[in-house]
Amino acid sequence: MDVAVVGGGPAGLFVAARCAEAGLDVMVFEEHPDIGEPVHCTGVISLETAELVKLTEDIVLKRVRRAHLWPPSGPAADIVWDGGWREQILAIDRGALDRSLAAQAREAGAVIATGARVSSISLGDDGVDVAAGERRVRARACVLACGVCYRFQRLLGLGLPGRVLHTAQLEVDAVAADGIDLHVGRRVAPDGFAWVVPVRRAGRDRLKIGVMASGDAGACLDRLVARADLRQRLLAEPGTPVRRLVPVGHIGKTYAERLLVVGDAGGLTKPTTGGGIFYGLLTASIAADTLIEGFQQGRLDEGFLSGYERRWQERLGPELRVASWFRYLLTRLSDTEIDALVRALARHDLQALLHATARFNWHRDLILALVRHRGLSGLLLRTLMR
Repeated sequence: MDVAVVGGGPAGLFVAARCAEAGLDVMVFEEHPDIGEPVHCTGVISLETAELVKLTEDIVLKRVRRAHLWPPSGPAADIVWDGGWREQILAIDRGALDRSLAAQAREAGAVIATGARVSSISLGDDGVDVAAGERRVRARACVLACGVCYRFQRLLGLGLPGRVLHTAQLEVDAVAADGIDLHVGRRVAPDGFAWVVPVRRAGRDRLKIGVMASGDAGACLDRLVARADLRQRLLAEPGTPVRRLVPVGHIGKTYAERLLVVGDAGGLTKPTTGGGIFYGLLTASIAADTLIEGFQQGRLDEGFLSGYERRWQERLGPELRVASWFRYLLTRLSDTEIDALVRALARHDLQALLHATARFNWHRDLILALVRHRGLSGLLLRTLMR
């Protein structure tokens, strides 16, 4: 076998499809019995991401054109991107996305083994030994796409993410809504934010309600759902939330002898929001390009594969550095300062700045514009003096 991929999420399936299309013999190991289950992700993406994965219309649950940013107290700042705004935002069926990517990988020739939890990975000069239950496979190269699970990264000396946050999310029948609600504040979601995303599934309007926070995300979610303004929108009792961890800092090293690490497995998510789909797909694409070149040149050694990290650093490094710094600033704001920030974002001049610089997948330009803005620079940079 040429390539063993550990993990059957979007990043793993995407790299598998790309490698198989190039004629490589690929096997994907997915620990769960069904691709796309359980769903951990909210599934809000941009048109850029949809085009990258050749997303079909049946996977789109709702096109989102408005967001309401709620501070700890006071009115929301409304952000609308109807008409001329350069990006479309889509709420998708994340499980269906995974199944679509699996179909693409199989069509390209990859084999997908489900219910196959990898128990060991052994790197050698002449191959990689992968064990999953009774199955033993020797591959010429391996890709870690195992999501927020860092056992192998630690054992292989690749390091751990700089930080992880906790999330909790549920989905419930609700009154139809026209936009996303985002809630920020030290009590609502310390070091993170909460979201309420409207979707339409099987002819029914529903809400995805979730929290990302540094503490007990489940407790934060309970408080959010108990709010009267949200409770009155629900048409059923909320169920048990799905919990997961989200990395907000990449691991120390994303390559080794005959091995690459992509997406969440490498801690490669947006530091501002924790979103991982686009970064996962982008790093998977770079990994596939690197492996294909490596097979063509007979080079799967650590020295050659280090080019993968150099490439994703060239694409994502500036974004990660600026966004990580901005996250640090935001986590130092008090609720009073967050109120002031949201009030400022509602002003006409800052609305114009948002429309000119905001991009769903690329946050650097917007962050730099906000920090340089006369009305915000003092508020944001004061946090560095504390």
